[in-house]
Amino acid sequence: MPVFIIMNMSKKKETLLALYRSCKESGQYVFDNKKVREICNQTGFGNPFDVTKIDSSELLPDQVIDDGYCVVHLGAGRHKFMKAVDIWFHSFENMLEEDTRDWMYVPSLLNNTDTSESGVISMVYNQLIIQDFLYNDFKVSPRIYMSRRSKITDTYNLGNENISIDRLQFEVDATFELDGVITTIECKKGFPKDFSVYQLYYPFLYYYKLIKNAVDLNCCYLLRGKGKEENILRIYLYKFMDSGSIDSIDLVKKSEFRLLGRDQ
Repeated sequence: MPVFIIMNMSKKKETLLALYRSCKESGQYVFDNKKVREICNQTGFGNPFDVTKIDSSELLPDQVIDDGYCVVHLGAGRHKFMKAVDIWFHSFENMLEEDTRDWMYVPSLLNNTDTSESGVISMVYNQLIIQDFLYNDFKVSPRIYMSRRSKITDTYNLGNENISIDRLQFEVDATFELDGVITTIECKKGFPKDFSVYQLYYPFLYYYKLIKNAVDLNCCYLLRGKGKEENILRIYLYKFMDSGSIDSIDLVKKSEFRLLGRDQ
């Protein structure tokens, strides 16, 4: 089918919209990576692996959102447009005055040499911020396991739909463990309005099935601002109240840390 170029739209959104319209026209909402590459060739988008990586609803074209659809990963190179946009994305809760606190921050020699998400995680660990937030005690020393990729085959509920995933690859930015409590970490730069819940749910489901003797299992979303807001950290702790349901996410607590101090 012909692809019409949409003005004032990013190439990624343009490609997603063309992909969505192709699926809608054919009535086949399940598509694979081969289909993605075909559409990328038509729109001229050079990174087909990034097309279905949608961490926030802000990356979806307006028409897809207006029609109520999101992209659900099925694994083994397969995906599906599903009418579940309202539950696939979770809005970050507003930070209130009582959530905000100042934190004295004296960067080390290496703090500002790595601006990546892993660098942010290292910083909040070295500065004892994550220990204070998660355990209310900055003196504790949780075990930390750095970024890893794995695959999962399972089923879960998305609203009234049962989703089967097959060898679905996921990534967890870091994992903390203390006294039988396991906390997965997802980290991003900037302050998006919402996030795709799968970023937290797939690591949760993986560890839930793998570690049978965990006392508790929760998920932490860590955000650090950009530019003038780089001194602001927002941390959210979530739990899934039903291990078999991706839309059972529930906020445990949240805090905004304002880093005070100066570079040494």
